[in-house]
Amino acid sequence: MSQSLNVLFISPTVDCYIGGTETVVGQLAQCLKHKMRLTVLSGVPGDGKGGLFDAAGCELLTLPFAGRDSRRNRFWSKLLMTSCFKIESYSFFRSLARSGIDLSRYDVIATFYEADAYLLEKQYPALRERFRHLLPGVSMRRFFKRVPASDVFFFGYRAAPRAERKWGVKVRSLPLGVDERFFPAAAPAYPEPGQRRLVFVGRLDRSKHVDWLAQFFAASGLAQQGYRLDIIGDGPLLDSLRGAYSADSGIRLHGRKRQEEVIGLLHGAFLLLHPTDLESFGLTILEGMAAGVPVITHELDSVKVWAGDYPRYAAHLDEAAWLQEIRRFEERDYWERASAEGIEFARGLTWTGIAEQVLGILRRGKG
Repeated sequence: MSQSLNVLFISPTVDCYIGGTETVVGQLAQCLKHKMRLTVLSGVPGDGKGGLFDAAGCELLTLPFAGRDSRRNRFWSKLLMTSCFKIESYSFFRSLARSGIDLSRYDVIATFYEADAYLLEKQYPALRERFRHLLPGVSMRRFFKRVPASDVFFFGYRAAPRAERKWGVKVRSLPLGVDERFFPAAAPAYPEPGQRRLVFVGRLDRSKHVDWLAQFFAASGLAQQGYRLDIIGDGPLLDSLRGAYSADSGIRLHGRKRQEEVIGLLHGAFLLLHPTDLESFGLTILEGMAAGVPVITHELDSVKVWAGDYPRYAAHLDEAAWLQEIRRFEERDYWERASAEGIEFARGLTWTGIAEQVLGILRRGKG
């Protein structure tokens, strides 16, 4: 394949946060960097966080910005009564305008958040033919008045029906994939009593209900029966969780981790617990299954449409229902069957195949 396509990925958070969109950008970069000249443009917040993106084989450019968890972002989002995600995008594009970076040298420019897509279209209209927007969804009321729907593609299956219902536009949906490094070298061993780790991976905010999960675990008595809860990720709830749960609670807060560290923590885990309210796809669920870790989550349409009954579903924030599902996996045969079925299903959704679809989108002519 031709190496001449010069592509820019704009993703302000990919080098400093952990989340579904950041994983998408990182995985696409790793799969496509040998098939194009790839530059990734990210932000670095003032607290010094960074270094999460593996830039080997491509170019990484960074700009200062008010990241979503920064004090400056919280001040402006509260003052302007808008979301922290929009504030970080506006801050990033102000830095971009001052940076002297010449966007016209790129053949294709891809964005991954709706506010980034909107601002790119607004501030660089002369380059519009080069834009592709690979988004988890759209909520901005006037978005499609500015951004052509033909240049938008949704990762996941929640956003497209909503966009058609609300704005009368048809947008193509793409699945997400899993890194093949998540797959274990051999069938996972059933964790014996006293060695059972429950794992949460994701952004520590209220939409993921990680605070509810920690409270549920602390009250369940599972810690006294040899269970542990590993919480992996960063976000606004991290400090309050650290203040609420000591080391002897059975809860360990790992903070931000690189992907290889997340994979290491998943391998050997008993269950992945994902009590989310909001998913455009549910990449963490797929990654858990690929690692051979059975998953318990909420029954969301955006998850059920692709995952079917491979995860197990517990009633929404129902402590008794969640505890009952966890107990079911104490039966060895049930755990081993769910583990093996999850691995087999996940093998059909890898990033290699998804990246080929994205490559076609990046290469296509407009229209």
